[in-house]
Amino acid sequence: MEKLKINIVSDVVCPWCVIGFKNLQKAMTELGDQIDFEVHWKPYELHPEIPESGYDKKLYMQQKFGDLSGRPSPYKQIEEIGKSLNFDFNFSKTERIPNTFNAHRLLWKAQEFGLQTDLSTALFKAYFTDGRDVGSTEVLIEVAVEVGMDQDKIKNFLASKEGGKETADDEMEFIEKSIGAVPTYFINDKYIIQGGQEPETFVSFLGKILMKEKQNEATG
Repeated sequence: MEKLKINIVSDVVCPWCVIGFKNLQKAMTELGDQIDFEVHWKPYELHPEIPESGYDKKLYMQQKFGDLSGRPSPYKQIEEIGKSLNFDFNFSKTERIPNTFNAHRLLWKAQEFGLQTDLSTALFKAYFTDGRDVGSTEVLIEVAVEVGMDQDKIKNFLASKEGGKETADDEMEFIEKSIGAVPTYFINDKYIIQGGQEPETFVSFLGKILMKEKQNEATG
């Protein structure tokens, strides 16, 4: 079976990252008998300017969209797409825009235990569905425990600086690659797919990449 490595550049507060991964999962299931997928999650902060304590969401929305009274939600389309993918976006539940650096640092640590995808999907649900503050250390510990990580180890980890440099270096790497939007997918470190693509698009792209890799092996 052929193997493809997928690095998913994502933020835990990015709704299109949820949609993109749901569709990628469908494509991976469809291609599962042909391709062995190795998935890694890489950090990107949509709001790096947000303080560690977070930022009032109502104020942020006013600053970004102006007065929304009497106007439809700017997230209506995303909510509808979420329903079609069996994912509940409850944008009205969240009260603060979190700083996500520690969430990314925790995802870096989760790779050690093979739990990156479990943790990422749990963080998506925690923030978008349940309205939890994923910038809070307490919430990050709770979510980590929910996916099987050790409470004391994660508590000590988050209280330390471990993984901070590695996470910051990863973020800078993608800034240097001029990644200005997420989700972005790096396949085998050389092919790029961007955006919350449809499952059929992922299947087509991944199939072409697989064919190209086979050709490279044959000629290499």
